[in-house]
Amino acid sequence: MNRVETRAFFFGIAAVLAACGDDRIEAPAGPEIGEGQEALYGDLNTSSCTLAQRDVLVEAHQAGRRIALTKEFDACLRYRMMEWYKPCYEGSDDPFANEPRSTQYTRARDIMRSGNMADVTVTCADLDDFNGFAAYDRYGDSHEQVRIDRGYLDGVAALGINDYERADVAGTIWHEAMHQQDYRHDSCGYPEGEYEQGFHSVPYIADRCMRSAGILGRAIVSTDEGRAQELGIGRHRASLGHLDGVGDNSIARVRLPPASRMRYCVDEGASGTGSACATVENPTLEYGGAHVVSAAFKNAISFVEIEPLVLLFSQPDYRGSVSAFRYGEHRANTGNFSGVGNDRARSIYVPPGARVRVCTDEGGTSGHGFGTCRFYDEPTATGALAGISYAEVVPVVTAFTERDLYGARVNFGAGRWAGAALNAIGDNRIVSLVVPQSLTARVCSEAAGTGACQSHTRTTFDLGAGLAGAASFLEVTPALLGTSTLSVVRASGSGAGRVVSTPLNLDCTSNCSAAFPTRSEVFLLASSAGHDVVFTGCDSVLGNGCFVTMTGAKTVTVKFVRNNADRCFDACLDLCKEDGQMPPSQCDEACTAECL
Repeated sequence: MNRVETRAFFFGIAAVLAACGDDRIEAPAGPEIGEGQEALYGDLNTSSCTLAQRDVLVEAHQAGRRIALTKEFDACLRYRMMEWYKPCYEGSDDPFANEPRSTQYTRARDIMRSGNMADVTVTCADLDDFNGFAAYDRYGDSHEQVRIDRGYLDGVAALGINDYERADVAGTIWHEAMHQQDYRHDSCGYPEGEYEQGFHSVPYIADRCMRSAGILGRAIVSTDEGRAQELGIGRHRASLGHLDGVGDNSIARVRLPPASRMRYCVDEGASGTGSACATVENPTLEYGGAHVVSAAFKNAISFVEIEPLVLLFSQPDYRGSVSAFRYGEHRANTGNFSGVGNDRARSIYVPPGARVRVCTDEGGTSGHGFGTCRFYDEPTATGALAGISYAEVVPVVTAFTERDLYGARVNFGAGRWAGAALNAIGDNRIVSLVVPQSLTARVCSEAAGTGACQSHTRTTFDLGAGLAGAASFLEVTPALLGTSTLSVVRASGSGAGRVVSTPLNLDCTSNCSAAFPTRSEVFLLASSAGHDVVFTGCDSVLGNGCFVTMTGAKTVTVKFVRNNADRCFDACLDLCKEDGQMPPSQCDEACTAECL
């Protein structure tokens, strides 16, 4: 027995719907999930669809596979499962219903990323009163059966499918896959008013998180006529053609991705940073609701600025109270932690385009963070630094290995990155970039910064055929922030050694200094045969590494302290011979003198 359900789509132009059986139907057990299985859903089949309609469905299906692998999907799923999920107990338990909540989350995530899911068949049909629905004949069927309105698919194809629409259709497919695994969302045995299927059921959690993670790093703006455009992190100016998808002075509604802030303005301003503006924020892990701009801004917007927000939560798994932090410094002793609370942060959500340094001591009302400090570049559900009283959020360029901000990703601060420095993401692998408003990203095909090059001052979802997957050089430059000097001083009585910085502005064996972009992050690495390293003046220290954030002129002192003489001599001799700059006999003499 089937029931068709409907849910409204954001712009009022589409609804892709899930349907479920009310009666208990016998089903086989869910699949065993193997370690390391890829996120493959199964084959997509279509029926009675034109080529354009099929293209829309294929794009949505492929997007769902990629979304299921993202850190943002995992974060949303973890939060929803740990905070909201309620197992069904009437007729039959949901799978793993009697397991600990953490196990329920892990099992559901593994199923959503599993290759053991059924194929799906989508029939393009004429649906009079709604845009689409999904239905199944019984639990355990080898195929999902989905019908979607031809008119809706034609409209999407004509305007060009956007990421929200891809994720919305994918959410419907994954919703039904959860039914295939025996998850339900009827009354589930709870008293009236205690169970809401849209929040408490795994099928709807999968659907909701698919859509939330599917619009990673981009907002959607739309007009009253139904035109829509995706806008990534950065500044978007009508005079430069950035709003051509909707048109200048045409925006009526906006929708924000997770952990983001939007400022929209009626004028670009003389400096191109916007004037006469309003702001809206989405300090959650999920896509924001439709925000209708006020009468003063409706059909009058010429400038949009989108910025990521770092979220600190008072409980693990992104639960509890929250503080949302923009770029800049935030201190508990000046009231900035009123949401999460001083010394209470237990989980941290960091979206693309941001990096956060958190510390256990503010260092006074004008300090820049002291005590124990730690950097975070991505969502961290558990194990956050205890006792956080200070947070500094800095803009970074986030590079992705797939278009539309999918795939592996790495953050890059100010500096030049080529060759070995790009190995974190891989040479010739960058395809899309998140570029915040205060940075410029320059990518080139040659490691020397030559060849085919592009410069970006806002997010790009695809570098295009010339550079996508062919970039060997990335230069990140701050805008209008100036520079600050970092000095490295060798302490009195220090042994010989070398200090190298990343970005590579410093490389010295004695006292030295260099200018770095203000508010950029610098990593100093010290090396010396037979010596231990002692740093002072760092924001944080990790082994032979020193982290410094250039909030102003900084001085770091380094001392190379000789360790065991025999160990010193052996290490020195190996290094000397490897360098090949002097004969072995001279290496013996030099290392003997060095390690006495």
